[in-house]
Amino acid sequence: MKNQAEVRETLVAIDQARRRLLQPRFIQLGLTLGQGQPRILNYLLKKEDITQKELADACFLEVTTLSRTLDHMEKSGLLIRRRPPDCRRSYRIVLTEKGRETAQEVHKTFVELDQTIWKDFSLEEMEKVWEGLQKIRKNLEESF
Repeated sequence: MKNQAEVRETLVAIDQARRRLLQPRFIQLGLTLGQGQPRILNYLLKKEDITQKELADACFLEVTTLSRTLDHMEKSGLLIRRRPPDCRRSYRIVLTEKGRETAQEVHKTFVELDQTIWKDFSLEEMEKVWEGLQKIRKNLEESF
């Protein structure tokens, strides 16, 4: 059995390898890294026309961070923010055609990533990894 520090370092190495794999593709798509743009686009492909608050919660981002990212994405022509007539305090987020096309490429990239990650894993092994990661997530979330 590995010690806790080795497991932690492996999790860091996995995250870095994932980033190295995804970074060139997302740069090619014109996305700014580190702001959650791919995750935002991927989520909007599944559920569009939602509030900034709903999107922030779904993408694990602070509302203020999301707002700045959406500003950039709107300037890039990926999405628009609509103010609903019945509410002056929030916006609804909608993909543009360019945003939809980019989101489809992002989704395709995430599917390929999933295939790479889970290659050679049985369903039982995947389930055990998922259960362990859920415990780690719970422990971390209970700490703040």
